[in-house]
Amino acid sequence: LASVPTHLAPFDLTLSDDGACLTYIYTAAADGTEGDSHGIADLLEALASAGIAFRDLHTAQSSLEDIFVSLLRRTP
Repeated sequence: LASVPTHLAPFDLTLSDDGACLTYIYTAAADGTEGDSHGIADLLEALASAGIAFRDLHTAQSSLEDIFVSLLRRTP
């Protein structure tokens, strides 16, 4: 991709420099289970409707330690 399509803007995707990788960061609460949040299922549906095919999907979950360290970094 040369850029993230405008209709995918609600997902706040990041495109890699080579245009081959889209990154989507979300919380469990944003996984389509609460309110108007956009979850992974919504993202996959939007990618399919845009005709964007992919070969690989990688997910990662932050550990409590990762979250704690991240919070400590934010504290001045």
